Amino acid sequence: MKTPGSIHPARLGLALALYALQGVVVAYLVNFNKSYMVGGGVNEVVAGRVQTAVLLTLVFKFLLGPLSDRFNPFGLGHRRPFIVLGVLAQSVGLVGLSLFPPGTSLGSFVAMAFLAVIGLCLYDTCCDGMVVDATPPDDRTRVQGFMQVSRFLATMVFTWGFGQWLHRTGAGPGKSEGILWTCAAMGLPVLIFAAMLRDARPHGDRELFDWRAMRSLGRAKALLAFGALYGIIGVGVEFNLTRYYEHLGFDYSQIGQFDAVRYAGRAAGAACLPLFNAKLGRRGELIVALLGLSCATAGQMLVHGPTSATIWAFLVGVSYGWIDALFCVMAMDAADPRMAASTFAVFMAVSNLSVLGDSLFVEAVHLTQQAYRIVLGFAALLSVGLFAMIPALTRRTSKEALDDA
Repeated sequence: MKTPGSIHPARLGLALALYALQGVVVAYLVNFNKSYMVGGGVNEVVAGRVQTAVLLTLVFKFLLGPLSDRFNPFGLGHRRPFIVLGVLAQSVGLVGLSLFPPGTSLGSFVAMAFLAVIGLCLYDTCCDGMVVDATPPDDRTRVQGFMQVSRFLATMVFTWGFGQWLHRTGAGPGKSEGILWTCAAMGLPVLIFAAMLRDARPHGDRELFDWRAMRSLGRAKALLAFGALYGIIGVGVEFNLTRYYEHLGFDYSQIGQFDAVRYAGRAAGAACLPLFNAKLGRRGELIVALLGLSCATAGQMLVHGPTSATIWAFLVGVSYGWIDALFCVMAMDAADPRMAASTFAVFMAVSNLSVLGDSLFVEAVHLTQQAYRIVLGFAALLSVGLFAMIPALTRRTSKEALDDA
């Protein structure tokens, strides 16, 4: 039952289902897609560049926001039709990846990867718009905590499962296509759920749409910069931990377990944010976030055996889960309801510049001749510099002061 000042349970349920679906797909794309390409005969550096190029699509997902903010296809709603279309596109792209060996049909493989990620971008943007539409300000930290936990738990379970799968079959064409088919099939129950639910936004509510809403982003320059910078550091490390573990001699079964533990940590970090929100305040939350980012990143340098890998995988997950959930709450606060999907998507798109960190990390490892620990130490040092942004991130704008007056 919906309680005053909270999102409707059915809409929260759809959001959780969509975030869980993202978690399944991310479990594969982030942790194992490069290994699939390398297993198919693609050079490791080329695979890293392809991965970065495909995931850079996430940076431009804000371009999809105006579709659902402005249009209501066939009177079915502003969010639901585009969510269904996005899930379908993602599933087609994932099946397509299994049909084109990257070693001999790299162009077609990349095209299917783009289709899958574009589909993810579409339903993700519309889901976020739906949540901003339907969530009162006082409920945002709780809702974002639940959503992040849903995504990270799904990623944890399927990362572990995919790791076990690849341990038996190996990675590459002719070996692990079943993982791609599984990811595609996971979209079916979400499609059914979306088809049954009404939109949170009134049908035909065109007067709400206003391009001037994009001006609100001008008051959030510090938040936009923060999202890009912390993301580049965090993703540069996280997206390459699988390759780092391979470099240290761990097998796929162990790697899947470490990655699963990391996502369990992410879920724990996201779940802790609402619990400490009132005690810490925004400044305290940011201090904890950046301490965690720097310390957990540096801690990866201490990995030697399975026990240390497990401990630091969990701790880096906790820190990244906390900071990601916190950034999403801050982005919800800064989003303009006149273009909820579009403005929120800009914050998420800027944070998704983080995929550049993946390529930069790969290039740095290549230049240092596989010196992963040196690159990890440098990433940790860079994260310390973000403490200088806390005053700007906690400073009230003149508009906010007037709104509260």
